[in-house]
Amino acid sequence: MKICKRILCVLLAVLALLCGSGAADPQTVRADGEGSFTINPSQGGISTFSLNNSSNLNVNNERYDKFCWDKTNPGDSSCPQLGMGLKYIVGDDKNPDGRGNWRYVYCLEFDKSSPEGQLMTFVGFTNRKVAYALYYGAVYYGQTCRYAGYSTGDWQMDYFVTQMAIHILNDEFTLGALRKSLDHPGSAANDAEKALAYDRIQKMVNDANVQGNYGGFTSDGWIDMGQGTFSVGGYQDSWSLADGTYISGGAFQADFKSYYGYDYREQITDYRIEVPEQVTVSKSDEKTYSDFRLQIGKEQFENWQLTGKSIPVKVTMRIPRYWGGGIYRHGNGIQDVCFLTWSQAGGDATYSASAQLNIPKVTRELTIRKQDADDGTALSGAVFSLWAYDGSRYGKKLKTFTDNKDGTYTCKGIDYTQTTGGWFLVKEEKAPDGYSSRYVPENSTDQSDYETYGGRQLHMTAAGVAFDGVPDGTVFRDEKLIPQARLEVKKYDAVDGRILENAGIGVFEWSQSEGGYRQQPLQTLTYDRESKRYVTADPLTRTEDNQGKFLVEETKMPEGYRCPFRREIQISRPGLTTVTMDVPNYPVRAVTIWKRIRAADVNWAHGNPTFFFQISGKDVNGEAHTYRCFVELTEEDQKGEYLEKAVTVSRIPAGAYQVEEEGTVLRYILADIEALTDNVTVKKENLEKINGVQKIAASAACDLTLKDGSVRFFNEKVMHDRYTDNQVLANHIILK
Repeated sequence: MKICKRILCVLLAVLALLCGSGAADPQTVRADGEGSFTINPSQGGISTFSLNNSSNLNVNNERYDKFCWDKTNPGDSSCPQLGMGLKYIVGDDKNPDGRGNWRYVYCLEFDKSSPEGQLMTFVGFTNRKVAYALYYGAVYYGQTCRYAGYSTGDWQMDYFVTQMAIHILNDEFTLGALRKSLDHPGSAANDAEKALAYDRIQKMVNDANVQGNYGGFTSDGWIDMGQGTFSVGGYQDSWSLADGTYISGGAFQADFKSYYGYDYREQITDYRIEVPEQVTVSKSDEKTYSDFRLQIGKEQFENWQLTGKSIPVKVTMRIPRYWGGGIYRHGNGIQDVCFLTWSQAGGDATYSASAQLNIPKVTRELTIRKQDADDGTALSGAVFSLWAYDGSRYGKKLKTFTDNKDGTYTCKGIDYTQTTGGWFLVKEEKAPDGYSSRYVPENSTDQSDYETYGGRQLHMTAAGVAFDGVPDGTVFRDEKLIPQARLEVKKYDAVDGRILENAGIGVFEWSQSEGGYRQQPLQTLTYDRESKRYVTADPLTRTEDNQGKFLVEETKMPEGYRCPFRREIQISRPGLTTVTMDVPNYPVRAVTIWKRIRAADVNWAHGNPTFFFQISGKDVNGEAHTYRCFVELTEEDQKGEYLEKAVTVSRIPAGAYQVEEEGTVLRYILADIEALTDNVTVKKENLEKINGVQKIAASAACDLTLKDGSVRFFNEKVMHDRYTDNQVLANHIILK
């Protein structure tokens, strides 16, 4: 957007550094009554009011006669009269470019009358020395000389200093004539004031005659504005909202300074402000170079906030390049009027300044709530995360929500630029303990989002963040999990670890109403060859009646194994869990009992010596078992000096057992016992001696958990009487 405003100004003072030359077009000044001037724009003239070339501008003539020595005597060039009017443009403080100041108007030819009511015509430019005085001297009503070295400290006296220097530099009288007039008796000025005024006038005149002081002028006396400095400041990189519009902070302020750093903004004739199309410029007043701010509509501003935006501002100004003291003349005894004005032939000096305002990228904050789907109880302990969209999927995790421990979860710094189109996904990675990992969909849109992306879509726009299409989308509701369990049973040989396949395992359900486990199995586990486990076909589910209690029982054992396992389980943890069991099967075991006696002690006529034994104990399941056996010795059992024979009891369930000799055998007593395997521990106790032989009480403890056992009993014959030995006939029961 460009803002251009053309101001043509009547000025006396300016800021410029410069060199160059040019000729002036004719300009006309017309008198319209007492003390008023009208600038004629048709002649290429100048106007002190922007875009209003028909303004009537009155010139005020305020008397300043401090140094006047005789009001009735006009004086002459040898001793000029020093009374004068401080002439300024009335209403100039209302000029939009005037900033509340009145510009001075200087008159040449001191010995002539004022130009009120007369037609004044432009006739050319003064010499560069007069332009020098106009540039560095007093410029505005109420203000001292621009250059402090020429100032007396009194603004009215500074006007006097400048006016007198112009007369001298215009060759109307000399410094000597001025000195003479100052020393003339009759003025109201005291000696100190006279000396001060003369000193400043002398300095201005002398400096105007020094070639080296014209650094900002061309060789033929024009002030060159092509060497100035232009900048824009005062703005702030901040924004405020008012009436639906965002307004930039501070204010852009033009700053154009000419040679020696004098403010020369009022001579700016063209001022263009370039900003992006969606930005408007609001000027503070009607000045061509007035301060301005940027304005952006709320919707546009907030759209730019999503990504952040730099607002470039370029200000271009133009000012007539060559300036000098323009002379307007009537004749007929009316003194010439001198303005500081410009030549059209010199063209313009153009300056640009750039600035940049920034709309900061906004980030959003989102707080969601987690609730029980049934009663609305606030739930903590969940884990939510935010994911970015790449145009086809949500593949990048950005951050994790903070669990506020009160059922709310907060995600800060949600950045529109981290995703495509402002789309994000809120995903629940972990539900609170005891709740379903999949929240309850609010509607079909929510259901579809979950099926497609695994979460709920979140959209960030200029208005904020929202779950489009999902009412009350900030609430995620979870259902309590029903306690369920999958059962996996590993069956293996307790000795070598081999997996056993041919078992039967049933699951029996507890019944609160029946007061026990049901007779029929709820499920029979099947063998899964891939995992080598017995598994449930369906999860075991806790109900009000079963209270989560189940009995897992081996209903069929692999061949060669005893001691079926039986185990109770309790399902209480919400959700689906897996219960694993490592269940060893123990092969049946055998106990071998050896009997030894001396061969010389046997009288075969008495019969075969026979001995009885008892094996008793508990298997690994805690069930008791008792077995009985006997050994009948015959002549074929002799080995050296001993008769020795063994009996083996097999298919004993694995467990801990005790082996004892049972009953009394005629003529024989138990004299010793010996463990033949390392899993057998013998215990002996001495009793009495019979016929010199020590009788003992003894037993053997056999650990038949993992291996078979063997023990040997030794008997001594201590009596020789008429009774025969025992003989036994064994009957065998066959179980089918």
